[in-house]
Amino acid sequence: MFTNMKLATKLFGSFVIVLALMIGLGTYAIVQLSTVNASTVDIATNWMPSVKDVLLTRGNLHRVRVLELRTILTDDANEIRDAISESSDRIASMRKTWEEYGKLLSSPEEKQLYDQAKADLDGFIAEHDKIVTLGAANKNEEARNVLNGTSLKRYNAFRTATDKLTEINVNGADGAARTAAEVFANARSWVIGTLIGCSILALAMAFLITRSLVRQLGGEPAYVGEIANSVSNGDLTLDIQTRAGDNTSVLAAMKNMVGKLSHIVSEVNGGAEALAGASEEVSATAQSLSQASSEQASGVEETSASVEQMTASISQNTENSKVTDSIATKAATEASEGGEAVRATVSAMKQIAQKIGIIDDIAYQTNLLALNAAIEAARAGEHGKGFAVVAAEVRKLAERSQVAAQEIGDVAGSSVELAERAGKLLDEMVPNIRKTSDLVQEITAASEEQSSGVSQINAAMTQLSQTTQQNASSSEELAATAEEMSGQAEQLRNTISFFRISGMADARRTRATARKPAKTAARKATPVLDLAMADGDMMDGGIDERSFARY
Repeated sequence: MFTNMKLATKLFGSFVIVLALMIGLGTYAIVQLSTVNASTVDIATNWMPSVKDVLLTRGNLHRVRVLELRTILTDDANEIRDAISESSDRIASMRKTWEEYGKLLSSPEEKQLYDQAKADLDGFIAEHDKIVTLGAANKNEEARNVLNGTSLKRYNAFRTATDKLTEINVNGADGAARTAAEVFANARSWVIGTLIGCSILALAMAFLITRSLVRQLGGEPAYVGEIANSVSNGDLTLDIQTRAGDNTSVLAAMKNMVGKLSHIVSEVNGGAEALAGASEEVSATAQSLSQASSEQASGVEETSASVEQMTASISQNTENSKVTDSIATKAATEASEGGEAVRATVSAMKQIAQKIGIIDDIAYQTNLLALNAAIEAARAGEHGKGFAVVAAEVRKLAERSQVAAQEIGDVAGSSVELAERAGKLLDEMVPNIRKTSDLVQEITAASEEQSSGVSQINAAMTQLSQTTQQNASSSEELAATAEEMSGQAEQLRNTISFFRISGMADARRTRATARKPAKTAARKATPVLDLAMADGDMMDGGIDERSFARY
């Protein structure tokens, strides 16, 4: 399995394994160092501060007892006052120190002893207050009895409890130190063993990788480099020596590569000759096609111009038809409105004739009344003469009104007949005008359809013109590309001449005598060489055209 791995996988795997062992070793060492550090921190932050607090409290307690004895034995008031003041400070310090120690308790046993010692300390402080009070009252004998009695018992009980507490904390510190020492010893043994194992494993893997690398190369790296340099200089006449049965090494692959390269170079040179001849034929065909495409493009452009003119004429007819349709529609509307106005006029004239008839009747009745009035005035004799004159005048006015009313009635009747005739003529004109508008709309629709069809023809002609122009341009590009291919083939032959293979010089001379002169390239070409090396196809078949750059 190891021999089938890639070189990168082998190297990477080896370093990963060594790195994993180093990480494991470092992790183990860190864990053990953490344990040692925890023990050291426990000693520094718990056990030693606990011992310090206990011893400091005991020292202050002993000093307070000495100060109590001084207050009893001395008669100097200043000395007594100083002793009492110092005692108060010592007691406050003891309380504070003891409270700090209470935060560092680590076991139920220590907690029990701590509570017991605290009770003894509180009792001692209470007895101290009694001693101070008795001493201040000059009751020294009673104060001495308290000092040597209950106070001494509290003092001794506190010392006994603190001795045990000190022992517990000292033993805890010793245990933490022993644990740290044991962890250090175990870690040192494990680290030394792991380092030895890693060294052995690294040496074994280095040996295996070196051996595998030499097998993969197939020989010494210097010999492989010499072969590679010779190939890079174009020498394909090499006789590469490999081990018997070696088919997978780099050296064996290079031997196979040199053989195939020799065959490929020979075939590529022949293909370049064929490519040069074919490119000349393609160039001639492309130039002929380009000329025909240019002529066709000119004809298409003329046809397109004629179609555009016809499109403009049809568009103008369409616009004129739309204007005529608008005018006809407006005339039909106005004629219809005129007919309505004439009918309204006829109706008004008929009403006027009726009113004039009424006026004629009124004039006739007035004439009769005036005649009757004249008759009655004649009967009245002299008394009715004035009335008869008035009646005669009224009769004349009535006759004149009747005549005028009859004349107006005749005129109104004639006007009604004329208006009715005009209305009939307008009614007959409206359908004709509407029919004309419909015909104009049909002409407009037909013109729009013709315009749309001609526009499509024009678009098709434009597209055809563009296609023809593109074909002409493509033909010109094809001709230029063919000439460029000819130049590329010549450059390819020059490039292949870099390689040295057996029989290459004779073949080169033979092809040089049979080669036709190449045309000058349309533009300067850039040499492009793309050799495809297959395992078996190039040995058995001919040139694959995909091996060259496509234009």
